[in-house]
Amino acid sequence: MSASAIDKQLIRAEEELGVALFERLPRGMRLTAAGEILIHGVRGWRKDFSRITFEIEQLKGLRRGEVKIAVSQEAVFDFLPGAIARFMRDHPRIRNTVLVADSDQVRKLVLDGLADFGLTFSPQPLPGVTVTRSAPFHLHAVVPAGTVSAAETTLSLEAFFQNPTIIPDASTHLRDAVDVAAARTGTRLQPVLTTNSLDLMRSMVRECVGFGLIALSQGAQARRDDGLAYLPLSDRGLPPLTLSLIIDPQRSPSMTAILMRQYFEAYFDDLENGAETTSEFSRLAESGDQQRDA
Repeated sequence: MSASAIDKQLIRAEEELGVALFERLPRGMRLTAAGEILIHGVRGWRKDFSRITFEIEQLKGLRRGEVKIAVSQEAVFDFLPGAIARFMRDHPRIRNTVLVADSDQVRKLVLDGLADFGLTFSPQPLPGVTVTRSAPFHLHAVVPAGTVSAAETTLSLEAFFQNPTIIPDASTHLRDAVDVAAARTGTRLQPVLTTNSLDLMRSMVRECVGFGLIALSQGAQARRDDGLAYLPLSDRGLPPLTLSLIIDPQRSPSMTAILMRQYFEAYFDDLENGAETTSEFSRLAESGDQQRDA
């Protein structure tokens, strides 16, 4: 662009703003206070535009984005695989990191910026974070598949506590639900094994050394191909645990983090509606395909 063309643009800008942007000096030009403000704003706009362009490119799949999620271990077995699998299939170029932590630690990871969002069973309210979705999880007995008939679809607390028990330790909120269940039946807890690992609990149940307890979402499968049966407890009045999706409202998430969170929120919505987790995911998948094709 020629010097005369630049000068015309500057004169036009000054006319529109009604102020002088430059002092015309014998040996050049110097920014006025108004010009300094304008230059500062333009530089900020260019910086924001570059960031927005980068994030849109991430969303279109032109660059490899990354999303980090903090998850309490109670959600790993039942909820997380179904929620994250569809996103990973639809967006294979985005890297995903899952941090498994105690429920109370999940909130800290989100507030410290070490996770884009979190899944926690910590009771609400949760200071410093915003809950965008939540869903109830109910206690299920974990028993060896060979010990129950196909006709048995539930188990009473009394029948559960008549067997050797394997229970979570106090580091999990699942233990709070176990303590409530024991108090309801007047049972003094005398577990054969206490552990902070739900994977170990299931493995020991599979070895037929006791029955375990786990929290599962509504409509979870009772029979699986893992040698175990997951039977809802038939006793009414047992309070459910609540799984919450939490974010830090003070942070600006990347476009990839927003996109993944939409998938998780759709999964929560389908659980609440008791529907197959396909309709909303299909809409998100079609949206992602259109963005990649654009």
